[in-house]
Amino acid sequence: MRASARRSPADVRSDILAAAWDLFRQLGVRATIADVAERLGMSSANIYRFFPSKQALTDAICANQLAALTEAARVAAAGPGGAGQRIRATILALNAGMVQQMLHEARMHEVVDLALNEHWPAVDAFYTRCVDIVAALVADGQALGEFGPGEPRALARRTFAACVAAYHPTLIAKAADLNAPASPEELVDFALRALANRDPQIRSAAPGEGAAP
Repeated sequence: MRASARRSPADVRSDILAAAWDLFRQLGVRATIADVAERLGMSSANIYRFFPSKQALTDAICANQLAALTEAARVAAAGPGGAGQRIRATILALNAGMVQQMLHEARMHEVVDLALNEHWPAVDAFYTRCVDIVAALVADGQALGEFGPGEPRALARRTFAACVAAYHPTLIAKAADLNAPASPEELVDFALRALANRDPQIRSAAPGEGAAP
């Protein structure tokens, strides 16, 4: 794939991201700006016009992939059924997307591990968007009497904490080699039973509670 000089900057940027995504799937974190430039038949300097560093390019790739997962979560959240059913569908949609990336894109696991360990902005933004989606569903469930009391966003964070093994990419990858104590469905159902509690022992969130994993 070669980027023509007549292509718009947006098209060239899209070409760079597509080529980089393909190379990271093959090479993992060993892929370089020079590799991307060679794949596209352009100079490394041209890549740097759009992405000032490998970190910037890798973060953009990560953001693109997480945006696809976020959209899958939004679609699930807008589906049929009560708030609990839609929360269940949302978290299981995230699980399905992460399983696809972690178990069938082994090299991308290296990139995701790096993103999580270094707290890339794309990862934090993804977690925030997912909490927003679930918080809205919690509020819907409370309005309809499906869920007990509590601040919706705090409850959404705790729901994600209870279900971390269902969507956290590193835990998903490890679970393939371990005898997991609970399936993703069981984890979500456990969290939903907690949300339905009409008389919970509510306390204020501790500093930092619910931070992105």
